[in-house]
Amino acid sequence: MMEALKEDLKVFEVTRSFSAPVEVVYRAFTKAEALGRWGVGKTYDNLAVDLDVRPGGVIHHRVRAKESGDEWTFFGVYEHVEPNKKLAYTFDWKSDWRESPTPSLVTLTFHDRGQTTELELVHSRLPEPAMSSTETHWAEFLDLLEELLVKKEIA
Repeated sequence: MMEALKEDLKVFEVTRSFSAPVEVVYRAFTKAEALGRWGVGKTYDNLAVDLDVRPGGVIHHRVRAKESGDEWTFFGVYEHVEPNKKLAYTFDWKSDWRESPTPSLVTLTFHDRGQTTELELVHSRLPEPAMSSTETHWAEFLDLLEELLVKKEIA
């Protein structure tokens, strides 16, 4: 598969506030059992999550689409880990029928606002065709995360 040209790569950015302290929101991204609850939204089933949260460590997430049954593997390598402040990891994926043309990069910056947390999410190096689905999926995932945090199902 031909790699996207550098000038064709896009950036998706969103800032969200969560009703939980920064330590809890950070754990939601760095503990496999927590990420497995929200990191695939409501349209996928979580099959497995393995995280080695350290620079050079690997993120590996296997999911199944509830509607189609298609299985996907998401994986990447942590490039930056600063507890309760910042995470950055490459993001790549494979399915039974295609794979990502180039790894993208997810950068998460956590801002402590006392009993709430502001999250800046930047998903960069995205090919243009992935922009719409990236925005849709991140919105779904982050909505579910907020729901679980409000219910205190992730602590």
